[in-house]
Amino acid sequence: MEEYRRTIIFTRDGVKVEEERESPLSKETKMVTVDELDWDSFPIDNLTMEVTSIEPIPSDEDNDALTELRFSVSRLVRGKEPTKSSTTSRSEFWDLVEEETGIRYKNGEILLSGDKNGKENLEAFVRFLIDSKRLTEVDLPYKSGYKRYLINIKDVHINGEKMSQPEEVKNGIYVETKYSKKDIKKKIEQLAEDFGY
Repeated sequence: MEEYRRTIIFTRDGVKVEEERESPLSKETKMVTVDELDWDSFPIDNLTMEVTSIEPIPSDEDNDALTELRFSVSRLVRGKEPTKSSTTSRSEFWDLVEEETGIRYKNGEILLSGDKNGKENLEAFVRFLIDSKRLTEVDLPYKSGYKRYLINIKDVHINGEKMSQPEEVKNGIYVETKYSKKDIKKKIEQLAEDFGY
């Protein structure tokens, strides 16, 4: 997936999204408007963006007033459907998980599948969430602490450092797997609470 520098511009008329593109003839890069919405088109649901900087653009006539507010974003994704399944009860969810992965939830405890090691259980659980459309790209990256991602579309953390033992569970989706079995159970439980039921 090719990445472009993106800017979201909020004006009095609405919102404009610009992306940096290379001109096919001159080969110069410039910002091009790729989407524009007036305020009547809002609200927009299921939109995820990672803002890297915010730049207020003051009015020429009045420095206390803004003409634009520009957000530079590293990621801008709009999901097509809600990520959680609101119709699945906790017990139904864990029945599906056990059927697909061998992981069980019994008496308030996660029981990993004996056919897999801890790392493989975590990978299988994340893959199940993705396959069942409970976890989508809109939800990524998914944090595992202040500086770390558990799941990301790249095998790196917030600060750019490489994940510890990253595994690609689906096309372009990575999970960090260097955890103890105890920590893996905690990660699975947290993921289930966030995306399962």
